[in-house]
Amino acid sequence: MEYSATELKGSGSLNKTILESNQDYTFFIYRVPNQTGQSPNLSGSGYFTFETKRNALGNYSGSIPYVANAALNPSVASNNTGSFGVKTLVSSSYIFSYDLYATTSSNAVAPFNQFTATSSFEFNPSTTVPLNSVYFRATGDYEMEVVPETQTCGAVQNFQGGQNYPTQLQSLVGSGTGTVTLTPQPFVIPDRWIVRWDGGVVIETGYISTTPNGYNVGGGNRNQFQLALQGRTAPEGGTYPLTPGGTAPNVIASDGYPQVNAIGTYTFNKNNSTSVANVEIYGPLPNTGWFSTLSCPA
Repeated sequence: MEYSATELKGSGSLNKTILESNQDYTFFIYRVPNQTGQSPNLSGSGYFTFETKRNALGNYSGSIPYVANAALNPSVASNNTGSFGVKTLVSSSYIFSYDLYATTSSNAVAPFNQFTATSSFEFNPSTTVPLNSVYFRATGDYEMEVVPETQTCGAVQNFQGGQNYPTQLQSLVGSGTGTVTLTPQPFVIPDRWIVRWDGGVVIETGYISTTPNGYNVGGGNRNQFQLALQGRTAPEGGTYPLTPGGTAPNVIASDGYPQVNAIGTYTFNKNNSTSVANVEIYGPLPNTGWFSTLSCPA
């Protein structure tokens, strides 16, 4: 889930997705390049703050301490950049704040190499954080993405941000049992859905499109599809182009790239209480977008 610099300014923005207990979430916070020709550095430090929503009186009385017992990485209250782009951490039971990188450069790590000054940290809450329960805010014109994106089952999740390989979603399917249905809606450009639940792959769509023939061997868009996948690691292993073969729906055509399928029907039998399903959507082509819904058990 993405948060713009405007959303993070001032008092900030309430969380737009659920943060499920005992799940790892990575916060990527980045400051876009300065376009004015002036110094690409902040005049002061940049900060990101996660704060529990206060009550009408402006205090935390009656609020759930979402930060208490949560795991934060980096977790030390001293300078420690390590493999993460954050500095000092200050925290209490209801709020934490990181000092961020302030200097922009052209060496940001993918997938944010089109941006600069990327900072990141991991957050694993001990208590589920419902929608609109905590504020995210930042000083210094930072933008942010939180992955994976978590929603309750039956909610429509959408992506219109272009190329992403993969987008990671979580769906809270509850403790009940029954048939769970995936409804993928790609926008012409082919994308691939993989649903993992209870330790295994339960749904595999292969690449699907509303106009699959144009992206298959002999189609006018096949070369574009090949170039987008060339050199990428396939979810099942190996690097494109792969050896032709395989079984539906993930068939590798004679040119070493996936066959693109028409949209089908996708379900799995949820037969135990495992409550989280992970959805990966592979969108290698620029300008792709999609809607995705994973139903509650029926």
